[in-house]
Amino acid sequence: MNNYLRHIFLPFFVGFLIFTVTCLIRSEDVPQLPQLVAWDKVAHFGMFFVLSSVSLFDYYRLHNGRPGIIRWVFWGFVLPVIYGAAIELMQKYFFSSRSAELADFLADFLGSLTALLIALFLLKKIRKQEKKLSL
Repeated sequence: MNNYLRHIFLPFFVGFLIFTVTCLIRSEDVPQLPQLVAWDKVAHFGMFFVLSSVSLFDYYRLHNGRPGIIRWVFWGFVLPVIYGAAIELMQKYFFSSRSAELADFLADFLGSLTALLIALFLLKKIRKQEKKLSL
């Protein structure tokens, strides 16, 4: 049980930081950046890339490098995407200082998807190397 708590703490902490930034900070308090890039979408992408990466890595370590793929994808991709959708819905219905945007959710989704694809690629590469070593 203690092992599970250790591996849940970091993703929970990252998720809490994302919640704090996206829900509690007013739009007026966010510094203005040059408009050449949609910086808020880059931030959404980056936050959910980090959240999914941390979740995928911790789940991988929790299961000693042998995660069940379906559960791994659930904890590292599906749950963060649901979390991103929940944040956008809370911003729409509960936090008057923030607004919900479909583009923000899509950036969250793409950040999590990118982390998942990289993790699956790395897992495949690691398993391929393990097969070569076992021969």
